[in-house]
Amino acid sequence: MNANLTVIFQTLMCLFQTKPPDLFNVNITFPLLNTTSREITSLDYLTPESYMENATIKCYGIYGCFSIIAPWKDTSRPVSNFPEHPSKLDPRFCLHTQLNPIECQYLDHTNLTSIISSNFVLFKKTYFVMHGFIESGDRPWMKAMAASLLNLEDCNVILIDWGKGSSPPYTQAAANIRLVGRMSAFLIHAMTTLGNATLMTENTHLIGHSLGAHMAGYIGNTVKEFFNLTIGRITGMDPAEPHFSQTNPVVRLDNTDATFVDIIHSNAKPFITGGLGMDEAIGHLDFYPNSGDRQPGCGEGMMKFIKQQNQSVIRGVRDFFSCDHVRSHQFMLESFESSKCKFLSVECTSWESFLDGDCFPCKSRKHPNGAFCAHMGKPSIEDWKASNFLKLRREYKPIKLFTITEGKIPFCASLYRVTLNISNSTESIAHRGEIGIFFVTINGTNGTTASLEVFKERYYAPGTTYRHVIGGSYVGKITSATLYWEHRTTVNVLTWRIDPVIHIGSLTVETFADNQKLKFCPMNDEVLGSKRSMKMKSC
Repeated sequence: MNANLTVIFQTLMCLFQTKPPDLFNVNITFPLLNTTSREITSLDYLTPESYMENATIKCYGIYGCFSIIAPWKDTSRPVSNFPEHPSKLDPRFCLHTQLNPIECQYLDHTNLTSIISSNFVLFKKTYFVMHGFIESGDRPWMKAMAASLLNLEDCNVILIDWGKGSSPPYTQAAANIRLVGRMSAFLIHAMTTLGNATLMTENTHLIGHSLGAHMAGYIGNTVKEFFNLTIGRITGMDPAEPHFSQTNPVVRLDNTDATFVDIIHSNAKPFITGGLGMDEAIGHLDFYPNSGDRQPGCGEGMMKFIKQQNQSVIRGVRDFFSCDHVRSHQFMLESFESSKCKFLSVECTSWESFLDGDCFPCKSRKHPNGAFCAHMGKPSIEDWKASNFLKLRREYKPIKLFTITEGKIPFCASLYRVTLNISNSTESIAHRGEIGIFFVTINGTNGTTASLEVFKERYYAPGTTYRHVIGGSYVGKITSATLYWEHRTTVNVLTWRIDPVIHIGSLTVETFADNQKLKFCPMNDEVLGSKRSMKMKSC
């Protein structure tokens, strides 16, 4: 993001920190604190008096009390607000099942009849999907997730609409998710009263984006602390960074909030440069596609996004600034639908080491010492369960995994490790090296990749080896490869050539998913001219 766009972005965020005049001018009263029972009862908001233990604690009946002192306020979280009143927040819980995929059935934990008379089935898998800041439950991506999940399996899908509490300022919305999370947990508890509570919570999967990811953490924590139950899984899609990064785990989503917590980081660059998501690894499995900060296809200019929104400037600007951030739920949605490509991701110490091919191959029977690999999105829990070596770890420290995606739908890409050897023949040594850039096209029984940039501009010396991981389309069984090279000139006139060429020794292509490894050699001459292609055959 260039300097001007960064200024615009920061200006917008400052506006979001300011409460619009009179928009929230509501007289709020609070119920008397009921600390003697955490059972679900009818709420009594008839009393006009508010109950506060002191200026730093506010209580909301059966939902308990909320503090605004440490750890809720510290150097990384300088502003801490109380959640707004439950009647102001008024979250809506919209149930969809295969019997009502379009029509919404609203659930209310204070009215068990709303649950009993609905199509909710206790023993089926239950998904809760929750949005983030300045959104609501009617967002197209939430409806798409519900439809995709119901197409995939016979389940319960509940969309949490907390739009009345997600408006600016951001600091208030961040506080509101604490109470909405509590209220959501009480709904889950109400559901468990209909049958096997442990089975129901183990079969519950919370899916939250941005602030909704931390709300999922609050739900999981409340279910555990209030009702002594544990949520089966939480997926955090680019959990919000402002006011949550570098905070106490109780303030944010962490891997104690559910049996399994997986995180997709898609916009984890610093907030001052436009980042909205967290960089910290906070789950059991933390996925960092494309390094977790900048996503392909998101930096192509604002006009592209305005055009996609039928020339709507407001919507186009919104999509431009949120592109990296929303890519996390686009990845998650595609993981529901994809059949062939599964977002294979690799555990590695850093993004740079991953790209250098240092974390290869994936752990398997053939490679017992290989890297732990998992599939980002919905299938990740199966990879986590199947990895016996994880049980040997003394504690569940977050595992960081990296992958590469495409810049447009379908986003999923296959991973290839490519190794290039520059020839050390007499002719190559006499010619010396060249400066340039390489592209590769991989051909297979199921298709051909696009021309993929594999080695960036640098000096390539005779007899040297270069290795890099790239992502491209799935081609099935690899049959051949085509190498393209383009010479680059520098200010040093000694590097200039009338007819630049480079001498190719071999090219090796390896796959992460199915352990293919093929070494290709030039079909005829090892000499490759600038802006020309060389089709290579198996050595």
